[in-house]
Amino acid sequence: MSCLGLHMALTAAERQGLEAISDPQGRIDHIEELTGNWSPEFFQETDKAWDPIHRCLGAFPPDTEWFYKVEPRLGPYALPEDHGSYPLRWCILGGRRLVPDELPDGGNYFMRLIEPAEVVDIAQALPAIDKAWMREKFFYHCKGAWPEYGEDFFEYTWEWFQPLRDYFIRMAGNGRPIVFSADQ
Repeated sequence: MSCLGLHMALTAAERQGLEAISDPQGRIDHIEELTGNWSPEFFQETDKAWDPIHRCLGAFPPDTEWFYKVEPRLGPYALPEDHGSYPLRWCILGGRRLVPDELPDGGNYFMRLIEPAEVVDIAQALPAIDKAWMREKFFYHCKGAWPEYGEDFFEYTWEWFQPLRDYFIRMAGNGRPIVFSADQ
């Protein structure tokens, strides 16, 4: 998936099928298989903007490159669950881990399950976020994360955040949990 983020609202059967798989790679394969058959109303892509969106909503420390432990020579890291407050930090990398962030083959993959009640809480918090708020958070929390940091990358982030906010509002109250997934 090349670092592309995707939120998917699961039916009860889809959730049960996903949770019945114990192997991390099996869960990844299952989610990728489901994405080909999903009704567009129940999923929302965030491209590579999921990373700066999480940094903003999760109050991620500036000058931190990684969301998982790395060798010190690769730069600083901070775990996503250690920063920010509920419910905003749960929008991207919150919820229950369905696969370990660091896979046995050495790759990294994020898969989180956000419960229906948490979806409602997130949906209620997101409308308060406007472009000025996001800009302030972006230029603080995303500082030093990537070479693309700057005004153009902020605009890209804002363009992907708006449909994600609308998605959570649409999904709130429908009883479906949401799975977020991205490889890195």
